[in-house]
Amino acid sequence: LMDLFQSVIVLGDQPTIAIIAGGPGTGKSTLVNQIKKPLEEKGGRFVEGKFVNFHQPDVVLTAALDTFFGILFDKSRDNPKQMMLLRWRIHDAIGSGSDALLNIIPNLQKLMTMGDEHNPSSHSTRGYNTSKRRGDIGIRMKYLLVKLIGALSHRSHPLVLFLDDLQWADAMTLDVIRMIMTDPDIEHFLFIGCYRDSEVGLAHPLTSSLNDIQNQGTNVITIKLGQIEKECVNSLVSDALCLPPSLCVRLSTVVHRKTGGIMLFVLKFLKSLNEEGLLWFSMSSRRWEFDLNRIKVREISDDVVVHMTNQMNRLSKRMQAKLKCCACLGPCFDTEILRKAIRETDFNINSFLESSLEDGFFQHIVDDRYKWAHDQVQQAAYELIPFASR
Repeated sequence: LMDLFQSVIVLGDQPTIAIIAGGPGTGKSTLVNQIKKPLEEKGGRFVEGKFVNFHQPDVVLTAALDTFFGILFDKSRDNPKQMMLLRWRIHDAIGSGSDALLNIIPNLQKLMTMGDEHNPSSHSTRGYNTSKRRGDIGIRMKYLLVKLIGALSHRSHPLVLFLDDLQWADAMTLDVIRMIMTDPDIEHFLFIGCYRDSEVGLAHPLTSSLNDIQNQGTNVITIKLGQIEKECVNSLVSDALCLPPSLCVRLSTVVHRKTGGIMLFVLKFLKSLNEEGLLWFSMSSRRWEFDLNRIKVREISDDVVVHMTNQMNRLSKRMQAKLKCCACLGPCFDTEILRKAIRETDFNINSFLESSLEDGFFQHIVDDRYKWAHDQVQQAAYELIPFASR
């Protein structure tokens, strides 16, 4: 993946696509996140979105761009000259179609009309139902989205577009991806997509779309992730417990067998062992110790969602209620939306977020924006809601 990233920066003569396949919890998203820091160091840009089962797949791409432009707008005061150059590039790329695009990407409108109160486009969305328009994207809108991506990606600012859970992608988004990957004017651009290979067969729309892209001359690199080997689990346990690998073999062997070597499951299982007193730090020996016999007979679900739901069931009812609320907000949310959703006068949002981050439920994105650590974690919180109340 890093080799592909470097080729995009150095050569960048054509768009590059990397597809990461694997089961849930195998570390697909974690792998992608490893290129964020080197990308930022090269002045690059990172746009990310995530599909959710049965949840408006047609707005994922525009929502991802809207979040990206929101972050860009917040940083605009740090480098106004750079923002002005970007505005020119975008205006040159989308031309007269700008109003239509601004209607479905509000933060792009903020960026394009920044400091220009008399710009007619700044008033173009008054009385306009943007939520309705977002799902109504025709051929021209696809074309404008492709040109917008082209305006964002160039030698001094290579662009990575990352879309997760492509197994739930809609036909419109897949078509936009195809158009981007086959556009000869787009350079210094890397598309990364992740999907669950257990849910994508030969007849799946994603398979057909990737075949079409490859048949049109674009190199599609597929990276497959699966369970990690026993040796890797032993190294992980050794690092986590600060013990020599030789002392962790018996524990790591049991952990690997019970979790199937799924990274997310390994981490959560170790945490639950500590919470249940089966893995503890001994003040007398000044090292981590464990009750191997009890761990061996410890029942564990082979489903990550069931395991996470059981973990959340041990939390206070008030904490559970807030997690259930967050699960309904989608894969990402900000503190303002969370406050409106909770509606409790004594709600200590900072304490809640700090606790959830410590438990590994959430990840901090930037400023007041947060996301679920994994879609399986969000699903586990959603499973806490009685079926009749969903």
